[in-house]
Amino acid sequence: MIVSCTRKTIALLFCVIMMFSFTACRERNYDDGLVSMPLSSDDMKDRQYEDIITKLGNAGFVNIHEEPMDDLIIGLLNKDGAVDEVTVDGKNNFRKNARYEPDAYIVVRYHSFSGNGESNVSDESVESEEPVIADTSDGMISIPVSSEDIKNLSVNSAVDILTDAGFVNVKVQPLGDLIVGIVYSDGEIMEVSVDGDIEFKKGDRYIPGAKIIIRYHSY
Repeated sequence: MIVSCTRKTIALLFCVIMMFSFTACRERNYDDGLVSMPLSSDDMKDRQYEDIITKLGNAGFVNIHEEPMDDLIIGLLNKDGAVDEVTVDGKNNFRKNARYEPDAYIVVRYHSFSGNGESNVSDESVESEEPVIADTSDGMISIPVSSEDIKNLSVNSAVDILTDAGFVNVKVQPLGDLIVGIVYSDGEIMEVSVDGDIEFKKGDRYIPGAKIIIRYHSY
């Protein structure tokens, strides 16, 4: 009888120890400095953009930008403020609980009536009078998005992400190549060059004054 009770006690203690070990392992696995996406990209669509921005901020994201589309005239098909698309570092397809850096570049694009939003982008050029140079001892800064991913951004978002990173010589160049706009959309980025480089990886380093040209399709 005593032996049976002892075995049960040992088994119970073993189960308790295993539960604590499992919990500790889970905590260590998630102690990586990343934050979880509160909703999937599909679940964010058509919700009010203020609600999505609040949820992203509460989740721990700190680099969130809103982009009104100024596409509504009457507002029958889409509601004012309804989210059209959310991108994370240029990607518009992600799962709930996907893990990202807290400063991942997030753009919330939403339907709005023309004139509701103010664009910070000039069609000629974008320059910052007092640029904030993030980074570093060697006088260079990291580009925040790759040459492939930046093509998924709008022109406005591309300019914002580059100037926010500290680049001070960003120019946009409309191509005037559209007639109907079936193959390409107005404002769709064709190519971005950084000091002549048209292929670059996220994190590649350049001087703040690197000449950046964003070429995009336009009428």
